[in-house]
Amino acid sequence: MISGIVLLSGLLLAANPPPAPADSVAPETVALIASLRRPAPADTAYTEVRFVRMLRRPLVLRGELHYGGSDQLGKRVDTPYRESTTIAAGEVTVQREDKPVRNFSLERAPELQALLASFSALLGGDAAALNQYYAIALQRAGVDWRLTLTPRSSALARQLHEMIVDGRDADTRCFSLHEADGDASVMLLSALAATKLADPPTPAGLESLCRGQP
Repeated sequence: MISGIVLLSGLLLAANPPPAPADSVAPETVALIASLRRPAPADTAYTEVRFVRMLRRPLVLRGELHYGGSDQLGKRVDTPYRESTTIAAGEVTVQREDKPVRNFSLERAPELQALLASFSALLGGDAAALNQYYAIALQRAGVDWRLTLTPRSSALARQLHEMIVDGRDADTRCFSLHEADGDASVMLLSALAATKLADPPTPAGLESLCRGQP
């Protein structure tokens, strides 16, 4: 399963980005994505729910994300264990409680580099860069909106079926990853992170939260 850190990884431009797609992004979508741009640094509380086939119950993580700009993002897990992850310039550093620090590079995973580059484009409000990696579909319901991002490259599609970003006005509420192997993860952001979840949380219940439905 792709690590949940990828949900908000605004870090890394691939060394060899794909050619520009023939289709352009609709002006309404360009305007929405531009409104999502966030100045760095920024800290955001989150609750992440991971649905993994090998686990009997979904895993619920709570903590804080730190966005330091296009080359740095940190994720701190406070519960159910303590862990900090930092990604910068293609390098990942992981510290989990009393275990040794782990460091590894993303250079040998070009498809993951492309995925991270796409999040950088999203947090940077750059619809054209995002369109290089994903076909972008926008749905609106009043002030609520949903972006569905479908990978353009076959390499990325082998890992990720689609990414969904839900929001209201200029605020992002949820990032959801639906992976090619059937696993999924949903990250609730900011005020939504404090929502009391069902026990256990369900995909349908999280869908309602992300869409702002009662």
